[in-house]
Amino acid sequence: MASRRLPFAVAGAAGAATLTAASAPSPLYPTYQHLFSFSAFTLTVVFAVYVFALLAALLTVGSLSDRVGRRPVASIALVLLALGMVLFAVAGDTSALIAARIVQGLAVGAATGTITAMIMDSAPNPRRGSIVSAAVPELGITIGAVLAGALVAFAPYPRHLVFWVLGVVYVLLAALVWVIPEQARPTTPRESIWRTLIPSAGLPAATRPVFFSLIPSMGATWALSGLYLSLGSSLLRSVLGVQSLFVVGLVLGVFFAAGIFGTVVSTVLPTHLREPIGYGALAVGVIVTTAATLLGALPLYVLGSVIAGFGFGASFQYVVNALGEAAPASRRGEVFATMYIVSYLAFSIPALAAGLASGWFGLQHTAVAYGGLLVVLVLAATATGSVRARRRPGGTGHRPQAVSTLVSRTVSTPRHTTHYLVSGPDGGPLMIFLHGWPGLGLTWRAQMVTFAAEGWRCVAPDLRGYGTSSAPAAVDAYAMKEIVADMVELHDHLGGEPAIWVGHDWGSAVVGALAAHEPERSRAVVLTSWAYFPDANSLATLVPLVDRAVYPVDRYPDGQWDYFRYYTTHFEAAVADLDADPAATLAWIYRPGGPDAVGKAAPTASVTRDGGRFGAAHRAPPTPPEPALWPAADFDTLVTAFTAQGFRGPCAWYLNDDANIAYAREAPDSGRLSQPVLFVNGEWDAICTITGNRQGDPMRAACADLRVASVPAGHWLPLERKAELTDAIRTWLRSLPSDTTDTRSAVRT
Repeated sequence: MASRRLPFAVAGAAGAATLTAASAPSPLYPTYQHLFSFSAFTLTVVFAVYVFALLAALLTVGSLSDRVGRRPVASIALVLLALGMVLFAVAGDTSALIAARIVQGLAVGAATGTITAMIMDSAPNPRRGSIVSAAVPELGITIGAVLAGALVAFAPYPRHLVFWVLGVVYVLLAALVWVIPEQARPTTPRESIWRTLIPSAGLPAATRPVFFSLIPSMGATWALSGLYLSLGSSLLRSVLGVQSLFVVGLVLGVFFAAGIFGTVVSTVLPTHLREPIGYGALAVGVIVTTAATLLGALPLYVLGSVIAGFGFGASFQYVVNALGEAAPASRRGEVFATMYIVSYLAFSIPALAAGLASGWFGLQHTAVAYGGLLVVLVLAATATGSVRARRRPGGTGHRPQAVSTLVSRTVSTPRHTTHYLVSGPDGGPLMIFLHGWPGLGLTWRAQMVTFAAEGWRCVAPDLRGYGTSSAPAAVDAYAMKEIVADMVELHDHLGGEPAIWVGHDWGSAVVGALAAHEPERSRAVVLTSWAYFPDANSLATLVPLVDRAVYPVDRYPDGQWDYFRYYTTHFEAAVADLDADPAATLAWIYRPGGPDAVGKAAPTASVTRDGGRFGAAHRAPPTPPEPALWPAADFDTLVTAFTAQGFRGPCAWYLNDDANIAYAREAPDSGRLSQPVLFVNGEWDAICTITGNRQGDPMRAACADLRVASVPAGHWLPLERKAELTDAIRTWLRSLPSDTTDTRSAVRT
């Protein structure tokens, strides 16, 4: 984690500094108004041109970082922001002020979506990323307002110093953003990059339902901040009688500082309370500040600002978190740019209208009417939130397809990169699915879609050597200790809350090892098609448990595990046979089981005698894929992954018996599992069934709370019996005592 702290800190600092520019001029607006003799409407024009320039940048370069990388876009934007500060420092009339605001707006527009995506990319986990992404606008605006007020009131060069200070900071940050690692992204043709600059805004299809439902929330929060930053300083001076520019800056800063507090508090609230508490505080705060404006009561106005600021932070954190969860990593720049387009329209258009109205009706009456508008927006946000709550997991209405979308993500550390799929609400209880040989996270699509629709946050990684996860060349890199370490890093990245871990085949071996060595990470464990062996998943453990009634020792010395032995004696030949035709290999391997396999020797028992899995042909025979197991598109993805990565890494898992045995001996309590364990047995699994043999005995002895469910299936149980496996897991989860796990409510219907 230490290696991620500096990039994350730099990204957060850049995000806060970018928004500091938005509020730094605010305490100076009354001074500019007096010095350059312009009206309240002209003041809002000065404010608004910044927003329109910002929107122009968001529409043109807002998603550019998704194509060319975050660092160059962020660095150039920060240099441009430094130029804007220079223009402010030397501004001598209204036109120069407008020019400075335009440059500032272009720079902030270019930086906003990019740096928000940069924060999410570099975050140690999504929860922390959403907290910082939502907090940096308030933090930056607070710093800008208070710093400007203080320097104007107490420092020399009151109209210039704040801008020179910020200009230097932006130049430094423009250099520092280059320490933030870039995430891998596909090479983009030059003409595609130029097309990106055509004004546009877009959203991935899966993100749109979430985004559109959050528009009233964006409107309510940002329209309120627009009022504070455009007319707030004038309102404080002319209606509430505040003459000190430092106090003006402090009062403006109070609102946004409370927003930071609201952002943090929101993340520890129960998921179902985050929206209503945010909107409730927003509405109460607006009502209190409106009453204070009518009464001319500054202390009441400050109190209302604190309450409203808390609501602003809590509500906007919910928006950022929801969109960060729904947005594919490769299009986060586009999604957050579109979010800020909507937010800044809400930020500017009502404020511009208020500036015009103040010339006709006066600031006090305009502010009161503005407060009424904000209350209406909050009510609209509450109504859409209620509709969304009924539709999302745990509600009573229709569940949108977006809930069950599998979103592709990647987490990288200095030692490993894991690609994973995620589905379900960010606040839902965590369920992690680990595939076996030769699979991908996609193995679990059916189970993930179902449990995500019931409120679970479902994650399925491509394990080491598979898909687009790291595939080291050395065979000892596939020892169980390394693979468990991969899962520990993934689990930390996901927030580290104890999870339900579900495994199949080798994935079950990983789940068992993780539960033994890292017991605090597991609430409960599900194993399918491979029992738990506390002494390690090795030939030394497996062969003594062979059913010799089916596998006589003279004919089948290693029983059904002969294929395992063949890897240890003919590894290169075994891998070459599998790699000869990946599509045929995978179609040949993935066949459904049947009752005729029971009591007969499995083909895996004679691999050595046959000279390989495919005999003399040394390649799989042409075989059509089984659509009942793999959807066509998923099977194509599977074939593409093994064509690119090959079978060497996945097969190297079989070559680490000594290391795995040594690692198993390090487990506390001799590998005994205290967590609830469900083993789902395939009745027709010729290799791994525990029915009628001793293969399940070590697991029975090592598990304090073991339950076994049997399903009529072969070895590929998660694919052969998708619904039956889901039902077995759901039924078991409901049966767990409430003091063991609080996840039962997520599967109640």
